[in-house]
Amino acid sequence: MKRILSLVLLLVSVATANAKCDWSGYWLKKVNQQQNVYTFRTNIDPDVCVDYLWIVYDHQLKRYDTVADMRGFTQVQFNVKGKYTVNLKAIDICQKCDTTFSYLVDMTIYKKADAVWSVGVKNCKYYQFEMTGFDTCVEYYYSIYKSDLFDSLYGYWDTASKLYEWLYKNYDFDEKDLVYYNMASQQKVTHEFADSGRHLLIAYWYNRCSLIDTFVMRKLEVCPSFPVLSTKAIRKEEPKLVGIYDMLGRPVRQARENEVLIYVYSDGTRRKMFLVKAQ
Repeated sequence: MKRILSLVLLLVSVATANAKCDWSGYWLKKVNQQQNVYTFRTNIDPDVCVDYLWIVYDHQLKRYDTVADMRGFTQVQFNVKGKYTVNLKAIDICQKCDTTFSYLVDMTIYKKADAVWSVGVKNCKYYQFEMTGFDTCVEYYYSIYKSDLFDSLYGYWDTASKLYEWLYKNYDFDEKDLVYYNMASQQKVTHEFADSGRHLLIAYWYNRCSLIDTFVMRKLEVCPSFPVLSTKAIRKEEPKLVGIYDMLGRPVRQARENEVLIYVYSDGTRRKMFLVKAQ
């Protein structure tokens, strides 16, 4: 505790000094990681002039914490998802200068995680999937479901902006609906579907070092069928003549020349005709 307090007091006074030190031969390294426990090391050897302090900054809480030194080593356990910076604050009280070595720890890990796929050119049931790749700690798993529930959603399946949220809350992910899953970690897989129609893909990432996982849902339409509208020629029947009348409404049995006659057709139309005797 005395060492920590003295170092903190020295940092205040040293920070105002303009002297320059050569820190190029010193370093901070991560030397081991067991799940969410990280071990760091430095080659700074404290003496009467030079000393250092391990400090961890929590970006979520915006808080600094000091951690214990074990002869050039320190060990930090990160229990909450988020970002942290491990700092090694070194000071030289003789030359009145200081520096900071930093190491960023990102426990979120899964930003921009997604799954993409391609469909066979000659076989619409043949799919090649690929999940976003991360470091060697991460494992990759696929699950694909087919359920009558998906078909019952009709247009909601295609248009709902919160479809995945709704499925997460209302679909039970029954094992009988499971049509594919991989037992061993694989970032890329191929699968040939037995049935066409709507399927749900679950891509799952698991970090065995930090024990943090995440997943995404993606809807699949295997061999989609597009409705074909049949074309039928529509023939409009010519209206039939049902009666001829004069201007007084009296029926006329035969067309008469030089007289206005009204022709009535089966579709309700009426035409006035005036026949002129050909010369």
